[in-house]
Order: sequence, then structure tokens, then C-alpha cells
Amino acid sequence: MSVFQKIFPAVITFFGVATAAHAQSSATLYGSLDLAVGSFQSSALAAASKHVTKVDGNVMVTSYLGFKGVEDIGGGLKAGYTLETFLRPDTGAAGRSDADVFWGRNANVWLQNSLGKVTLGRQATLGFSHVVAFNPFAGGFGISPAVRLTYGAWGNDKGDSAWSNAVSYVSPAMSGVTVSVQAQTGEAADRAERTSYGASATYTSGALSLGLVAHTLRSAEAPKSSLTAGQKQNFVMASGSYDAGFAKVFAQYGQYDNAGYTAASKIDTSLFQIGASVPVTTAGKVLASVGQSLEKPVAGGATLRTKHTITSVAYDHFLSKRTDVYAAFINDQESLAGYQSGQTYLVGVRHAF
Repeated sequence: MSVFQKIFPAVITFFGVATAAHAQSSATLYGSLDLAVGSFQSSALAAASKHVTKVDGNVMVTSYLGFKGVEDIGGGLKAGYTLETFLRPDTGAAGRSDADVFWGRNANVWLQNSLGKVTLGRQATLGFSHVVAFNPFAGGFGISPAVRLTYGAWGNDKGDSAWSNAVSYVSPAMSGVTVSVQAQTGEAADRAERTSYGASATYTSGALSLGLVAHTLRSAEAPKSSLTAGQKQNFVMASGSYDAGFAKVFAQYGQYDNAGYTAASKIDTSLFQIGASVPVTTAGKVLASVGQSLEKPVAGGATLRTKHTITSVAYDHFLSKRTDVYAAFINDQESLAGYQSGQTYLVGVRHAF
């Protein structure tokens, strides 16, 4: 008996059989566009570390277009779907890069009732959702130190911010506690890639929020490289936030540990992030975050003990509920010999629809 032959009856039993003579449904088109102009520079060898003036997309949020719908089936049961594609508004290209699948952000269906929510298909990983929830820049691949040092260009995550072929369950909040579990099927006949697992828990009480997430990654798809037999990556992160009114503060600490890799590609990493969001007017706030990753050397490997520090400071001003403008400074620094730190200055606009 296959895994899904075991799971499907359990899902039906979990949700029960619900029918309604007049089910209600809705569908929504939505998304977000983010564009900035400025002088961009990343940490690199001194000869290669150059300022580039450009218009760039996806600094504060990765632009996307989405479709979602929900149907109230009755008896407390709802069904829905989500289809979301990334895009690069500076060039009009689809995806975060040419390696992305078209519906790379989300492509799933779900069922929900008072016992929780089950989602099937491509969806954000519990790890990425956790990173986003506990830093002042949320999911900004261009500006958030926490995202850049985990899932971004400078991060060592072997998977992606979303898992394909995934199933997840999210519990209802109970005394402030929400529990989630997630699995990604490897779907390789030779078992070179195997099932990945993840779990998270959050606790919220008034101004305080705490979270813990862990996953074991044993399969990956585009835009990341596929794993081979025996390879896996463990990730764990603990985070917290507290809203004191005059400021909301954030803190995170996490680790990546790898197994089955050659010494040259085994990059175990520890990292932390601290940050704050400080309202200064009714429409504007100052955002600040410092993140640092420490890549650990491996005996016989090429990886050196590398400390990578990213500091981001921005002012974000909302012109309306859907449109905000921002100005930001990013300092990017690596501890490798001969490397020069990079400073980025930019202004941008973001519009949600």
C-alpha cells in the first residue's frame, strides 16, 4: 500500500463528509510590485567590488501575481486554492530568475475546518515562513539580512523558500500555540531524493511571540540543484519578537548542518539576526536589522571560517494602505582576506493590489 493510499482515507476522516445545497465561493486577483533605483554594491574581492547604478526589482518584497479562491462547502468546511507566480518588474521577466518554475511562489489546494488546515501542492516552507515572521523586513530578499543569509543569494539553504510536492497541516490556535507539520515527497524511483520533513510551533500572548522551527531536507528542485543519494540538510531556528508600542524588536538564532556532502561542498552554518521596527509618524517607520552567518571550516575542505555580516536600515512611508515609498542603506561585509565591504543606497516604491 502506497503512502497516499494510507493518507487519503485519513484526510477524508479528518474533515468528515460535508455537503451543502448552496455552497458560496469567491475568487481574487492580487499581487505586489516592488521597484527601486540606486547604487548597488556587494561584498567581493577588491578588484571586483564595484558600485552599479541600476533600477532593480524585489528589494522590499519579491514581486508576484496571484490568484486565489475559497468555497464555503458547508458544515464548517472550506476549500480553496492558491496560484502565485514571481516576476521581475524591472525587465518584465517571469520568476525570480530564469531557473524558476512559473508558479514558483504557490500552486496548491487546501481544505480547512475547526480542526485545522491541510494544504497539498507547492507552498512556502515552514522554515521560510518562520524567517519572515520574526524580522523587521519580512520576506525582502533584497534587503532583509535574515532572508539573504538563509534563502537568498548569500544563504546556504539547499532547498528553496517553497517546497514542491508538499503536504502540510496547520493546527488552530490553542491557548496561543499553533503547531504545523510539513512533508515534501522526493518522488525519485532510485530514492536518490527522499522525503523531507518539517515542523514548527509558535506561541503568541499579547505583545510577545515566540517560535521554533526545524526541518530535514532530503530533496530539492529548481531553482536549487537536486540532492543525491545520502545527502540531507538539517535546519533549526528559534526566534522571538516583542511589541513595546514605541518599537517592535526581533531576534533569531539558527543552524544549518549537512550530511552526505563532500568536504568541499559541506558548509555548516550558524547565524543570528536582531532587528527593530520603530514607528516615527502615523504613516512611517524606521526598520533596522543586523544579521550574521558563520560558515564553519571542514577538515580537508575548501571552506574557510567565514563571517558574513549584513546591516540594513530603511525608512518606509505609506502613502496609502496599498502604496509605500522607502529609502534604504545596506552594508554587506565578509571576513575573507582581500574582500571589500559593499554599500548599497536606494529609494523605492511598492504597490500591492
